[in-house]
Amino acid sequence: MEKDYLRQLTGALIDINRLISSMPDEGTLYDGVCRILVEECGLSHAIVGIPDHQGWVRIVSTNGKMRDRLKNVRISVDPDRPEGRGIFGRAYRNATPVIENHLLDLPEIRIWRPLLREMASGSIAVFPFFRAGTVHGCLSLHAREEDFFGTDIRDLLKGVVVSLSFGVDNSDRRKYQALQDQGSLTLKNYYRALSEINQFLVHIPTPQALFQRVCDILYARGDPKGAVIGIVDPKTEEIIWVAFSGLPAEWVYSIRLTIQPDRPEGQTMTGKVLRSGKPMILNDYLNHPVGQALRSKFEEQGIRAAAVYPICRGGDPVGVLIAFSLFTNFFGNEMDQLLFEMTRNISFSLDNLDRLREQQGNERTILTLKNYYRALSEINALVAHLPSSNELFDRTCEILHRSEESSIVGIGLVNERTGLLDWTHFTGPDSGWISDLRIRVGADASEGLPPRTMSQRVFLAKKSLVVNDYMRELPENSLKPVFREHGIRSAAIYPFFRNGTLTGVLAVVSRETGFFGQELSDLLDGVSRSLSFALDNRDREEARSRQEERAHFLSLHDPLTGLPNRRLFYDRLEQARRYAIRHESSFAVALLDLDGFKTINDALGHSTGDQLLVAVGSGLKTLLRESDTVARLGGDEFAIILHDMAAESLEGTLTRILGVIRGLREVDGQTVTLSGCLGVTVFPVDPSDSDGLLFHADQAMYAVKRQGKDGWTLYQNST
Repeated sequence: MEKDYLRQLTGALIDINRLISSMPDEGTLYDGVCRILVEECGLSHAIVGIPDHQGWVRIVSTNGKMRDRLKNVRISVDPDRPEGRGIFGRAYRNATPVIENHLLDLPEIRIWRPLLREMASGSIAVFPFFRAGTVHGCLSLHAREEDFFGTDIRDLLKGVVVSLSFGVDNSDRRKYQALQDQGSLTLKNYYRALSEINQFLVHIPTPQALFQRVCDILYARGDPKGAVIGIVDPKTEEIIWVAFSGLPAEWVYSIRLTIQPDRPEGQTMTGKVLRSGKPMILNDYLNHPVGQALRSKFEEQGIRAAAVYPICRGGDPVGVLIAFSLFTNFFGNEMDQLLFEMTRNISFSLDNLDRLREQQGNERTILTLKNYYRALSEINALVAHLPSSNELFDRTCEILHRSEESSIVGIGLVNERTGLLDWTHFTGPDSGWISDLRIRVGADASEGLPPRTMSQRVFLAKKSLVVNDYMRELPENSLKPVFREHGIRSAAIYPFFRNGTLTGVLAVVSRETGFFGQELSDLLDGVSRSLSFALDNRDREEARSRQEERAHFLSLHDPLTGLPNRRLFYDRLEQARRYAIRHESSFAVALLDLDGFKTINDALGHSTGDQLLVAVGSGLKTLLRESDTVARLGGDEFAIILHDMAAESLEGTLTRILGVIRGLREVDGQTVTLSGCLGVTVFPVDPSDSDGLLFHADQAMYAVKRQGKDGWTLYQNST
């Protein structure tokens, strides 16, 4: 009878691993595990319970005749409650399985005894399962017979729980990756929106055309709930909504706001932003005190988060750009930075329009500004494609030089070893001399004297510097003779940062005195901020890529030993079958179970047990060929695929594997005694599919256990 149950449980474990390989959501995983254990293994009931923050157990999945009633049973893990002193609470608190083979005789189940009699439960096994290494819940299994859960059945059920824990962690990894992917996509869309708006600004549009285009692009590209722009009426100090997208017109016009602080309509985000001139984000609008004034209005549209940014003219706030979202925590730091940059560009465009009206006669200034605005737009479009640092710097120099061909553009990067700026990226007429510049920017740049060169000043103040008459405005320094030789009359230097550290400078020099007006300086300042954002964004993307690779590795490998896990092993096993069929070759499948591991684990502790498993995995990898596969399936069970091996070689390899196990005499300073049982089957002598091969290897392994352990045997139909 027990042999039949072992066969059923082994098959169930294979089905559960197949379920996990399909990457189900968490609820489907729990339902599938309970269904397989009841319907395929003959258990009377299977229950998955997860405690809430108050210690009450929420039944998330059940299977069995009384499944509906079990959903409402009261269980706790709090030992101070009667409902927490049962088997479930014990297993959860101690993070170890609890087996009771005479269930109805136990005094602690008194409050559940009537229900357990109805369920006809004779034995129970409660196994804790884990999430990120911490007990998350328990799998409770019931059998009608007493003395049902013997050692072999219990060991197989441990494998089920190991697989269940892996499935839960895998579900978390997928959710995390989905959030990362969605966040990355949203940021890219916002950057495209910024690029499109900057391209539109090149034409110096009217304010109304600009405002509506911003709302339309932001809504279409940025994908918030909607976007609106409001301008302050200087006479009434109320907000006039001049542009919007994604929201009903009657809803927008029904919102009456002011900048006056003594009125309720002035205590909103908009009023605070216009008075302070600083942006404001509420990522949980409905639960924030500031959000209560408009709570009902926002609930109408399902809005959960809002971001408000000041639009300025001549340095003073004159209006706001507001982006709404249906989701809490929508506006992260990177998105905040992009929206802030967007409103700076809108403000700059308004100022530029004013300047344009004042400077109708200065056609060259207007042309230069337009060219540099195109440059800023091109650079932002370049940044959106996450270029390498070298490509970013080279293309930035080329684009800026094309905007004003008489200028020279260079990028200097701090050499941490020498403390000098390395000028490896530059362009412009007769600009080769830039590569020979030796400018020290470290703390000892001037040997205790005030900084003399522009670069030294920029690094000391960590902000840009413009000099429109270099020979007059700066004291004598090492660069003056060089600049005089090459006819340089004005220069502008802008710092850029990487992860908050000043890492280099963007330098533009001209042979004209007074070349850098405020408008041009502001545009170049925007370029340096784009460089900083691009470097940080590149780092974030590379970090995300590394996390993605790590998550993929963890989904296919055992986190303790680094060996392939069950999912990857199944894949390689199926590949081995297909290869053997196609090339008429053979391979062996072996299952290895460690004898004495439980005793070592109990006596010396889980840490020593873990180190022992790592040592076994390392020993097997060293022994086997690169073309072979060794995987850890869970607990102390390993699986091996041996390719193209003759019978004599196979026998020798299996003997050496057992020798490696017996050779482990000391772990973590502790003396250990260990041996192993190997069950082996050979394809195509055994023509089974992947599940069948693994099942037959498992049968052979149990045959070795019955024969006294510490050995190996080949699967035979009579095994």
